[in-house]
Amino acid sequence: MDDELAQVLGYESAEHYRRETDENERVFNKSKYLYNKPPEEWPVIKFNWDYRLESQKFCFDGLTQADFEKMFPEGLVLGHLPLLEFDKHLCHYSRRDGDELWELGCQSKLAEMIVYLSEGNPITPPIIKPVENNEVIFQGGHHRYAVAKAIGIEEVSIYAYPEHVTALNKFMGIRWA
Repeated sequence: MDDELAQVLGYESAEHYRRETDENERVFNKSKYLYNKPPEEWPVIKFNWDYRLESQKFCFDGLTQADFEKMFPEGLVLGHLPLLEFDKHLCHYSRRDGDELWELGCQSKLAEMIVYLSEGNPITPPIIKPVENNEVIFQGGHHRYAVAKAIGIEEVSIYAYPEHVTALNKFMGIRWA
């Protein structure tokens, strides 16, 4: 692959593409041993929340920085709340309960998220959106949430669109940063 094709694909250079590909393969190979394992058998995980404005684009799969800035010129709004409180308002098809950890979603993405987090890498909070009946859905972050819930994290950080803050305040006790 040459630099021009790499840039079309969203990479700085062919070398950047090769480094990313090698890293993705390493994480994938390491993650295969985690499939269907209970959280007690996972490596130690500590969430390293990344709140930097320039990282907010990572809440969405495949969104470029330019597209993110066009959609959200002021960025997203950061909030915090207890995971149990959050879980009460999460729409049933976004929530993971009990033995559903490995049953729902993509096993490979969940396992890769476990590896990524266990290595102390930074991660953006999930992004939520209000829907009917005082519930929220994810716009991105199902696997981040699943890992947080599985390891019993007490408080979760979330992002919301600025225009959704008023609606979310009507039924959720989010502490906005």
